[in-house]
Amino acid sequence: MNFKYYDVFSTLISGIVLLFTLSIAIDWNITNINVVILLSLAYVIGYMLNAVSALLEPLYHWVMGGKPSDKLLKVPKPSCCGKMRNYTGFGRIRFYEYEKAIRLLRQDLDDAKADEKKMFGKAMAYSNSTDKTRVPDFNAHYAFSRVMLTLVIVSVSIIMPKLYDLWWTWLISVAVILLAGQRCKERGYYYAREVLIEYLKTK
Repeated sequence: MNFKYYDVFSTLISGIVLLFTLSIAIDWNITNINVVILLSLAYVIGYMLNAVSALLEPLYHWVMGGKPSDKLLKVPKPSCCGKMRNYTGFGRIRFYEYEKAIRLLRQDLDDAKADEKKMFGKAMAYSNSTDKTRVPDFNAHYAFSRVMLTLVIVSVSIIMPKLYDLWWTWLISVAVILLAGQRCKERGYYYAREVLIEYLKTK
């Protein structure tokens, strides 16, 4: 099988980590297993973990306050002082050309009331029409971060019943989940912003 780097990182490595976590939780000695068999098993586990992370994506978006693509194409609401931001985004990840993107996307769609999902789908069609973009890389980084978040949650769920009486493991577990969630959210915004930037380059 011809692995791409995303396959290696998100599938094989995540599978190995989860397999190692399982071995600790159930006292399973995996050192005597043939390396080829071990890697094959890890790949299958990683593949299933990838599928689970995709299924959980809507839940992640809900917990994180919405889909990054929707948030970037939604006009900001005025603050309590009546001031309106001149950008959309999250934290340091800002998109200043949201008004231009919304206007052009609705023109291309010939739909003045097109919602964020429809507009982003159009932008993706443009950005995927050429190979000379960084969009696939940003997408791979986001997918990898999503898998890592799922891996952390699953690993904590598996190993905590064995370590529940150690208070510091709860602190570490919560901290790691929050960090993984933050990273996943950031990567989602980076990816969505890159899609919109590439779309605007075609105009």
